[in-house]
Amino acid sequence: MAGANALVSGNLTLKDSTKNVSFPAVIIVTETEVTANANFNIDRTQWGMSYGNDKSLKDKFISPEVNIAIDIKAKNKFLFG
Repeated sequence: MAGANALVSGNLTLKDSTKNVSFPAVIIVTETEVTANANFNIDRTQWGMSYGNDKSLKDKFISPEVNIAIDIKAKNKFLFG
């Protein structure tokens, strides 16, 4: 991700399967809020989601790559005064 200033790592659980993922993110912390933005891809087949993954299906083929976009804004007057 352009301008990324952090590498976020954590567990992602899909369909009762948990895998560690890491992705670049832009995280900005100010006195009043925290914002986080990320945009990355995962391979859904790593979580056992293989439906439609056979390339012989031609135009019915479903890409194993799934895009995930995160846009978080958090404000907390208790933490920031």
